[in-house]
Amino acid sequence: MDAGLAAVIAGASGAGGAALAAWATGRAMVRQARVEAENGFGQWLRERRQDAYAGLLSAGDAVHDALNAIVGHGYGVFPLPPDELRAAWRAVNQALNAVDRAARTAGVVGPPGIQEKGFAMREALYTLVNLWRNPVNPPADQRAIAHAAATQAWEESTAVYLVQVERVMQTFDGD
Repeated sequence: MDAGLAAVIAGASGAGGAALAAWATGRAMVRQARVEAENGFGQWLRERRQDAYAGLLSAGDAVHDALNAIVGHGYGVFPLPPDELRAAWRAVNQALNAVDRAARTAGVVGPPGIQEKGFAMREALYTLVNLWRNPVNPPADQRAIAHAAATQAWEESTAVYLVQVERVMQTFDGD
């Protein structure tokens, strides 16, 4: 009976050891899968943020470029023909719509703090564009001064946004 009892104990110990090893292996696999999933999501989110931030900056540049077609001709000495002026304003308005979409996207995928920086940049662009919507108000000399101030406000808001974006992307932890 001693040999039989020893065999049962040895078998139980072996089965218990195998069960414990299987449990430990399963836990390690679950932990590894969780880490990989978190890293995968973090990488996915980082890429979405990078695309959204670059999209907003690019859309802002597109507004500025489209507006330059109007500003470059002004409303004085060499105005654009009416059809070309309408086409130029259509381009500006399409670019502003792209800025709106990009600012919302960047705000959704970004951490707290980035949204208001993006919307501040967007508002500075709207201020700049709206200076040129009415060809007689304000007078040309005042408009030039206001244009310079609005351009500076847009450039400053863009710089603040870039600082925030760089901070987010350099310290990215997937939050």
